[in-house]
Amino acid sequence: MLNINHSWKSGLPYFPADPERRTMASKIFLKNKMYWLVIFMRILSTGSVSMLLGCQAASSLQKGCAPSIAVETSELTKKPLANPAVIKNGSLAFIRGSQLAPPRESGEVTTSWYGPAHHNRLTASGQRFNMNKNTLAHRTLPLGTKVRLINPENGKSVVGIVNDRGPYINGRDVDVSYAMAKKLGFVKKGVVKLEMKTIQVPAEAKNKA
Repeated sequence: MLNINHSWKSGLPYFPADPERRTMASKIFLKNKMYWLVIFMRILSTGSVSMLLGCQAASSLQKGCAPSIAVETSELTKKPLANPAVIKNGSLAFIRGSQLAPPRESGEVTTSWYGPAHHNRLTASGQRFNMNKNTLAHRTLPLGTKVRLINPENGKSVVGIVNDRGPYINGRDVDVSYAMAKKLGFVKKGVVKLEMKTIQVPAEAKNKA
């Protein structure tokens, strides 16, 4: 087998002086180059396809491509999430399946609260979430809807405005701000049953109806 040595001075391949051996060495050299070029192109094409698939879902939402995370709906029902670290800020979470039951819009609602971890983040309404204001998240009520929440355990009640979407955990109907949870007296409990009444629906929502 013919060996092709590289010059220690230039780093380029050294070809024998004999014409036949030079021709054979050239063919072997080109064959090796083509082999590695094909490997490189395959790796590059695989990466491009992966990036394309990841961007397809994000293209309608934003320019560029955010990393996408696929989350089983069953994982969202666990308290807490089995591995919350897997979902990063800026990632797109695709929930497989449609197992989430429709949230209740009045009467008894299962309520949780959110605060410091989400403070100052953008909400579905475009407003910045302020944990110290009376706002709440609901999956179906029109944004801007004003509701009254009553804690039957202590009789306390608070009026808040829907400005976000959620919660995306099966069995939960409403997520209220820390301020509302504090006024309703269930910060330590975390999740409680409350009574909800709609006070006012935005004019835009009424016109659409």
